[in-house]
Amino acid sequence: MSTITIPMPEEDLAFLRAWSKEHGTSAEALLAQQARNLRDRLQKPLHPDVAAAIGIISPDADEETYHQYLEKKYL
Repeated sequence: MSTITIPMPEEDLAFLRAWSKEHGTSAEALLAQQARNLRDRLQKPLHPDVAAAIGIISPDADEETYHQYLEKKYL
């Protein structure tokens, strides 16, 4: 197993340690599990419904175009 050092604000580290303790794990185990979850999620293909929704509106569309799209979609 490898070891890394992750600089983070004391407030975040305190929260991470407290949350981990409340849930019966360690901060290190929690971070390792989150890394595994992220890797697993990124390796799985998108659900077909999500894949179909990608590209409905261009990511560089201006705000007005985006709001018009939302009005059309939800009204």
